[in-house]
Amino acid sequence: MRKLALRDEILLSIEKPARYIGNEVNAVMKSRDVDIRFAMCFPDVYEIGMSHLGIQILYDMFNKREDTWCERVYSPWTDLDAVMHKEHIPLFALESQDPIKDFDFLGKIIIFFIIFWRNIDVLYQHFTDFGSFRYPDDGS
Repeated sequence: MRKLALRDEILLSIEKPARYIGNEVNAVMKSRDVDIRFAMCFPDVYEIGMSHLGIQILYDMFNKREDTWCERVYSPWTDLDAVMHKEHIPLFALESQDPIKDFDFLGKIIIFFIIFWRNIDVLYQHFTDFGSFRYPDDGS
């Protein structure tokens, strides 16, 4: 059984915890040993993103490749978002429950202008120290 990114106490305290645990019918589960791990991030909640045809097509296309595991990431609702910031829980993918920083690629879906600003918000909230994430301190 896989380990969930959220503790039971958190799941019991938020609205619609099923949004965050994955394991839906037709979810693709692969080994973490694949060559490419791709996190596809939809900048809205699960109920909006999972019905988006484009994300379904891309998810299927990437996961047909044996060397690639594409996982889905959705923005948390405000109740979980507050808990994630308070408890320093990183944004995570549904299938493996791994933090998005563990992936080789992060793909962002932008379907209209307002969503663009939600993308910026998601990046800011979950990568506030972007510089040190990309460039470790080398003492200079």
